[in-house]
Amino acid sequence: MPDPVQISRDILLLGDPAIDHFIVALPPIGGQTSPDWAHYGTWKMWTLRGGVHMTRDMLVSHGFDVTMAGPQHVKTSGECEDKKTHVESLANVRYVDAAGQFLEHRPDAPLELRVSSFGGYRTSTQPALQSCISETCPDGSWPLVILNDASGGLREREDIWGPPLFERQVPDRTILHKMHLPLGEGRLWDRVATLSEVRRILIVNANNLRASGVRLVRGLSWELVVEDLLRQAGETTGLLPKLLSGCDHLLVLFDVEGAAILSRNAASVTTLDLLFDPALAEGDVEKEQAGDLFGKMNSFTTALARGIAEAGPLSGSGDLCGPVLRALAWQRAFAQSRLTENGDALAFPMPEPSQEQLNSCRCEKNLTLRGPKQRVVVPRSTSNRNLAESIVRNGLRVLSDVPSARFGKFFTVDRTEIEGYRAINRLIRGYLKDTGATKPLSIAVFGPPGAGKSFGIKQMVEPLKLEEKVFNLSEATADDLPGFFHEIRDENLKGRTPLCFFDEFDSHKLSLVKHFLAPMQDGTFREGARLHPIGRGLFVFAGGTSHTFRDLASKAPKEPELKLTDFVSRLSGHIDVRGPDRGDNGSDDDHILRRAILLRSLLEQNAASIIDTTTGEASVDDGVLNAFLMVPAFRHGARSMEKIIQMSTLGPQASRYAVSDLPETDQLDMHVDAGEFERRALGG
Repeated sequence: MPDPVQISRDILLLGDPAIDHFIVALPPIGGQTSPDWAHYGTWKMWTLRGGVHMTRDMLVSHGFDVTMAGPQHVKTSGECEDKKTHVESLANVRYVDAAGQFLEHRPDAPLELRVSSFGGYRTSTQPALQSCISETCPDGSWPLVILNDASGGLREREDIWGPPLFERQVPDRTILHKMHLPLGEGRLWDRVATLSEVRRILIVNANNLRASGVRLVRGLSWELVVEDLLRQAGETTGLLPKLLSGCDHLLVLFDVEGAAILSRNAASVTTLDLLFDPALAEGDVEKEQAGDLFGKMNSFTTALARGIAEAGPLSGSGDLCGPVLRALAWQRAFAQSRLTENGDALAFPMPEPSQEQLNSCRCEKNLTLRGPKQRVVVPRSTSNRNLAESIVRNGLRVLSDVPSARFGKFFTVDRTEIEGYRAINRLIRGYLKDTGATKPLSIAVFGPPGAGKSFGIKQMVEPLKLEEKVFNLSEATADDLPGFFHEIRDENLKGRTPLCFFDEFDSHKLSLVKHFLAPMQDGTFREGARLHPIGRGLFVFAGGTSHTFRDLASKAPKEPELKLTDFVSRLSGHIDVRGPDRGDNGSDDDHILRRAILLRSLLEQNAASIIDTTTGEASVDDGVLNAFLMVPAFRHGARSMEKIIQMSTLGPQASRYAVSDLPETDQLDMHVDAGEFERRALGG
């Protein structure tokens, strides 16, 4: 643990205790002369005081002088007065290696573990550890109070929390109320909601809001999350308005990647500040290692208490942003660490965040719903044009503050693509984990020619090492399809789930679509009079003549004999890949960023000599940059951009991409309106 920071504040901690059991399974230790039991797997167990006790330990490590109180036991319905019930949890843990991946054996060193599964809770009248928590508070004036409310008995014990909260008024008091399910219930909540002249910060987990009926899209984009929160917070009824009415600030945690601070101003209008990691979505950090760690909300809350204590009196939600950013960094450091075995003891980590973790999140204040579609836009520090030029010259590092998604070599800042790819990635990984799924998963990918429709999908699934099958339907007939399906079936017989691309599935005036209905729906295909099972597979249908999903769906009512409606109904998802040209009937302002990202990538692949190996800066004439970024359209999308670079007179030793290196006009016109391109290259 780090050396405690000297904080000149006492803190009152009221909460629910628990007892936590951790079990690790070990291989047999028996030899030829060993007793029978030694030939079976063994196990080791640690029992620790959890709940409010863990919170106390973390506060002490932050330098607080903690006064703690809470119920010694939980009352259940119908319980006798002399029967004391305690809450206990069980977690299975496993040893991990340096990369955080589970080991099959106990290593020599270091002895580090992570939680592999949660066994649940139980109530017990014979606890493994005797309670050591006081049910009374001494007299005191604590400017900072933490309520660790796990619905374990504290809520109804006004004899514990009543005197320090309501009988002893303290000026400039801040109450951090960490609440678990059920949210907004109980005597403690009802009473705290009536307090005035104190600062009430309610901390809840996004998953608990979801479990309570609040709609919060998970892991697609931060903009979607904010839209969900603002729309429901603006209603007159529901859980979010109820929670906001009983606190000054509602702090919603999205695992360790982000948080939202919702507040009501003097005009009772909800404001929202978003603190988030632009490069990640909710839940991404936990994928970096095997397993998980319990206590992330405790880590966040205690670090927030420290930040508030160090910051001094706070006047508004904006003042919370600094402490919340630091608390997110502490929470991430905790989540990325491990439990440590030291003899018979098991210790929870308390690592200080690294500079990278401290810099991982940004704060965007006062986000609102805008425009006729009531959407949220996360502002950028400069114009798209300036940002695009910087991307080409300096690389993707200039986008560190812009919401983005990366899958292998595929990178995008386009919100439509971010949400589409993340949704499909979740579908694919869920399907592959479901060993009971016996039919294909079908998705569709659309985009203009040269948009890179298959590239993003291939990069997404590349870590999964799937066998890839590509079938170009523009060159196929209905008679060829059974042979394709047999190839897919053969992969299943080898025990593999194939990735199957059906390129230009909408060719031949969509006449082949109807032949996919049975494989998609029933997992079977017909060859003559015989019906065969096709098995599992990821079916990716890439459009050739339909540039968006809406384009395809709009054709269904016009030609019902094509069974297009039946085809669409069998799709589990789709992605609209935007390409380098402007879309959405001219309202697509992010196309210039997509172009810039693509252009930088193409220069790295085809003209690496113009990029300084030390600084990463690309030497490109302003005219060349202006032409690539501002020309209205490329005839064949990304392929045209690549061909223009390859046709330019850039040798392997070129140090700069100059206007004079561009292809001759007739050659250039193959891929772009040469007049428009050259006019912009020459300063027009």
